[in-house]
Amino acid sequence: MAQVVLEVDEHLSQDNDIRGLDSKSLSASVLDYEYENGRRYHGYKAGHYPIPNDESELDRLDLQHHLLTTLLDGKLHLAPLKDPKKILDLGTGTGIWAIDMADLYPDAIVIGTDLSPVQPQWVPDNVHFAIEDVESDWTYTEDSFDYIHIRLLIGAISDWSSLIRKAYSHLRPGGYVEVQEIDPRMTSDDDSLHPDNISSVWSTLICEASENYGRPIPRATEYKYWLEEAGFAEIRETIYKRPTNTWPKNKQLKEVGKFQLVNYTEGLEGLSVGLFTRGLQWQPAEVQVLVAKVKTELKNKNIHSYQNLAVVYGRKPETAPPSRGAKSGRRSLPASRPADKTASGAKSNASTGKPNTSGS
Repeated sequence: MAQVVLEVDEHLSQDNDIRGLDSKSLSASVLDYEYENGRRYHGYKAGHYPIPNDESELDRLDLQHHLLTTLLDGKLHLAPLKDPKKILDLGTGTGIWAIDMADLYPDAIVIGTDLSPVQPQWVPDNVHFAIEDVESDWTYTEDSFDYIHIRLLIGAISDWSSLIRKAYSHLRPGGYVEVQEIDPRMTSDDDSLHPDNISSVWSTLICEASENYGRPIPRATEYKYWLEEAGFAEIRETIYKRPTNTWPKNKQLKEVGKFQLVNYTEGLEGLSVGLFTRGLQWQPAEVQVLVAKVKTELKNKNIHSYQNLAVVYGRKPETAPPSRGAKSGRRSLPASRPADKTASGAKSNASTGKPNTSGS
């Protein structure tokens, strides 16, 4: 795949791009929760997912939904769906994607599952939410869904191969699975981001922490291999670049960068504190100092950094035999796959050890 290099806006100012921009959240129903380091987490299967589910995080999730649909030209999915009747959204969060899909396909039943009961009570009649763990046995009939949607589950999945196999077994022949996942490892096309930049260090450490926590974060190019392994056909992979602020010249990507800056300004502490304290044994105060430095650097438009978003979909063959349960287990990826490059050819940044978080 030929690398597309993003153009830098030469007429940038270092003003505050997030002034006056606020994220809005859907109302949430609250049941049982756990509390840690001043943040609220899911109570069902407590500790499974290290990201909070409190109101500030729900606001961020809704903002992130808008960010991603902007990056995808307003589309909720890329798979070529034709009149789907039954849709499953894994890790639905606030349910905003499921609700939008229900409006887009009013004749379809849309089911959203999550560990947290934070979805709104008033939703379209064709939307249903359930508290479920996607890594446990699914309660749904195999060979029954037309489309299964997997978005932003990094940090929550211990075995991606098993998850994709489950999706395969629960799709009817001809149905589609679609994965939309961010690779948090930051990079740049012009080497304006260096491995010792604090935002680069953070992106490496968040992956290390998640690995230690038992939930390794795949690179953007890995998902297609799991789809191939599971038996999917007609697999399509698209890698999008998500800029970290408004440095791109392209108006659409500048808008994406604006929302991404808000996304991390509001959410970086929540994304980091659980993983760093559990996976790296950091103290909360150390995390706070690191996060403050990263947020400051992310506003620097002279650093043209971005993260890769993988959108991969595949179709279950029409000739697929009836499913008899999904097999689990990780496999080794082909040795020919570059271990430290993204699909766009941009090198990832490597840094090890705890950075110096004292002072400024």
